[in-house]
Amino acid sequence: MSEQKKISVGAALLAFGIGGAFAGACMAGLAYLMVRHGLSQAAAWPMASAAVCAGSLLSGWLDAFFQRSRGLVCGAIQGAMFVLLLTGFGLYAGFAPAEMQLVRFALVFLFGCLGGIFGDDDALHGAGA
Repeated sequence: MSEQKKISVGAALLAFGIGGAFAGACMAGLAYLMVRHGLSQAAAWPMASAAVCAGSLLSGWLDAFFQRSRGLVCGAIQGAMFVLLLTGFGLYAGFAPAEMQLVRFALVFLFGCLGGIFGDDDALHGAGA
């Protein structure tokens, strides 16, 4: 039987931290663009969603890269951590999850999974390569 590798919590938290910092940097850059070009407040939600999806993608990729296997699982964990963080922020601010918020959560989770798949060499090149 093949030996199952355990997922390292330290590497997962490091990838989550780097992805969160990247999402924050993307949000800052997009906020600058909003101010610079005079965009309305309606543009904030799509831009924030894109920034968080980019952070989830990066953290999923990094976690799978650090783990060297099980990319989909690593990406799903990273996506779920971002969704939990967004849910916590939303509940703290008093927002109840609406339909569009649930769609955003699904996108963030999906991008985390995609990042995990892209970061796993075995998934991209085949297990025997």
